[in-house]
Parts: sequence; structure tokens; C-alpha cells
Amino acid sequence: MMDLQKGNLFLTMLAKIKIFNGKKITIRPLLKKDLKLPEKFRKFINSLITENAQVAFNKKLSLKEERIFLKNTLSQIKKRFGVFIVAEHNKIVVGTASITLKGNRQNHVGEYGITVRKDYRGIGLGGYLTEEIIKLSQKQLKPTPKIIRLSVFSTNKPAINLYKKHGFKKVAEIPNQMEYNGKLVGETIMLLQL
Repeated sequence: MMDLQKGNLFLTMLAKIKIFNGKKITIRPLLKKDLKLPEKFRKFINSLITENAQVAFNKKLSLKEERIFLKNTLSQIKKRFGVFIVAEHNKIVVGTASITLKGNRQNHVGEYGITVRKDYRGIGLGGYLTEEIIKLSQKQLKPTPKIIRLSVFSTNKPAINLYKKHGFKKVAEIPNQMEYNGKLVGETIMLLQL
């Protein structure tokens, strides 16, 4: 139990305030108190769906679904199986990043995910979240991941360029894996060797 308390202390200390394009943004870990604020996270993910962003979800989440997601994510963090950080501007979630160990014979692989609100893209926030979540995965996850894996719409060139800039290499493109704007588009798989 003592290790978990130390881990929580570390995560609390992680909170940082950074300026991106004149906007003061707080970068912090997901915390247990966030379970009381599922609407704030639901509004964030649903804003991406409303925008028709290139994300895996295509239907808005209910409050119940968001609560379950937060609870499961906090459970993964507690078990040191996942890390998750939140970017907030004026107490509104504007970005998230996560890495979750795949488990079993792929326990050395962390699955990476990132989402950033439309008005906060292209200002360096995505790059910063990427760097921070990778560093955090190296400190918090057990076992420490040796490979970070991601999946992205092949049509999402800004995201692919961001990942390349941070050392990810394209290893596969699988055609017709995602439905977007009524068309089937490819899925690009990228890896970062650590």
C-alpha cells in the first residue's frame, strides 16, 4: 500500500502549467477526484465527435459510459498498467494522452492514444503531451514499456507528422480499416522503440 501512496504523491507533483500560444494550460495526471466530474470529460470527447475528428469513436458517449471509462482508467493507473494525463484550459479539458500496456506476451508494448480539442491543435500541445506521457510511462508502468505503439487514420497527416517528429516509425498501413465521412480509409500503425 505504501508504494501506491508514493505513486499517488508523484502523480500529484506532476501537475504543471505551461503556456501554449498565449493560453495557460494545466497538464496533470488523471486523479481519483475526476470520478466526480465525468461530465467534464464527456463534453471533451463528445466535442471531438461533434467536430467529426479522426478518432475511433463515432457516437457520443453517455455519462454512464464516461464514468465507466474513468473508473477503468484509474484502475489501470493504480495497477501501474496505464498512465493518463489531462490538459485543461480554464477548467475545460482540451487534451488527453495515455499509454496502456497491452499485457501478456505483449507486456513490453504500450498502446499510445492522444486527443486534442480543435482550437488547441497546432500550438505545440500535442507534442508536449506526447513527450510527457512517454516519460511518465517510463517512470510509472511496470514492466517499463520497450515499444510504444499507435494506430492513426492514414488520412490524418498532421497527426502522422507529429508522431514522426517524436521518433515514431511507420511499420504498416492496413487498407479500409476505418470509416470516415462515408468512405473506408486506411489505418497506419507506428512504433517508437525505447
